[in-house]
Amino acid sequence: MTARHKLTFAVLCAGHFVNDAYSSIIFPLLPLLKQRLDLTTSQVFWLAPLYAISSSLMQPVYGFISDRYARRSFAVFGPAVTGIFVSMIGPAPSYGMLILILMAGGIGIGAFHPQGAAMATAASGERRRVGMAIFSASGTVGYSLGPVAIALIYASFGLDRTYYIAIVGLLMTAVMFRYCPPLEDKRVAHTSGETKWRFIAALKKVWKPILLLYLITVIRSGLQMTTNNYLPFLLGERGYAVTGTGAVMTVFLLLGGVGGLAGGFIAERVSGRAVTLYSGLLSGPLMVAAFLTSGPLSVILLALGGFMLLSTLPVNVAMAQEFMPEHTSTVSAWMMGAAWGVGALAPPALDMFVPRFGFTTVLVFASSATLLSALFAYLLPRDESAHRRVVQTEAVTAHAAGD
Repeated sequence: MTARHKLTFAVLCAGHFVNDAYSSIIFPLLPLLKQRLDLTTSQVFWLAPLYAISSSLMQPVYGFISDRYARRSFAVFGPAVTGIFVSMIGPAPSYGMLILILMAGGIGIGAFHPQGAAMATAASGERRRVGMAIFSASGTVGYSLGPVAIALIYASFGLDRTYYIAIVGLLMTAVMFRYCPPLEDKRVAHTSGETKWRFIAALKKVWKPILLLYLITVIRSGLQMTTNNYLPFLLGERGYAVTGTGAVMTVFLLLGGVGGLAGGFIAERVSGRAVTLYSGLLSGPLMVAAFLTSGPLSVILLALGGFMLLSTLPVNVAMAQEFMPEHTSTVSAWMMGAAWGVGALAPPALDMFVPRFGFTTVLVFASSATLLSALFAYLLPRDESAHRRVVQTEAVTAHAAGD
């Protein structure tokens, strides 16, 4: 990595940290918003999926535009858009206005990720998986600190003053505008004239491993989103205050960020398939044990479960990028956006079971379902390096023929 690439990579990681910190601040506030706006449980658990429509499900659109036009502005202005709107969650006067604010803020979150991920992996050079792990971990650490940060803001200034946090996003955009120019990457130059048909043609060659990676991400993100939504209410039933809830959620998400970073380094030594398989076998049982216990032991098990659960996100994104090296922004968007958007539908889908079985039982069921991700990981190609060489050779041949 050159000095310029290192600086660009560092700034992108900082932008990811800030951007994703905003995306998690709503979770500790859910019980407060429910009480203040007199919402039903169903209305509360639809907030995250509606948020995900603009922040996650729309990422393939942002990614396609990024791949075709290499828009730096998608990454640069994402934190500012996110900060301005998400910081208005607290003083939102109605349920409808809250939804509009979340969806507007989600545009900034979703627009940042595809181009930010593509630029970060390009700056990483040959160490794509490690670079993607660091980039992803920076976002996950930000995501993990969002709950405790907003809990402290609430404790100090109240729910009506959450707009104070907008300044962080505005400052981050100013820094990125100054220090984050577009990277000179041949893949971006080549993709500027591509159409969706080239993407479809490339996908046909590797659709099986891409589909498996997508399903793995959907399942794991479904459990994380269900935990993010249900855990504040479960902890409330167990006597936790808002600050305590924020702290426990931060532990869960922070260890997930550490897991993502560790997974990237381990995947370089073994394989992405092995990391995905064994973490899938361990994450579900650890999460089940966390929800069936209480006190410090529960928090420790929850932290270990988060470590295993989120250890494969950067690995799976990097694997998908390697299968489709000509469409890094688009495939990143599908893995980081569309998959997480579908996973975000888990909380309202499971909401009908909460009144009858309770939060603990539903969370145990959702945790057990993650064992399916281990099955899909087992079906992934075993010789990843050989498969990558074939795909990359075909891409080079296609470009030579086009030239």
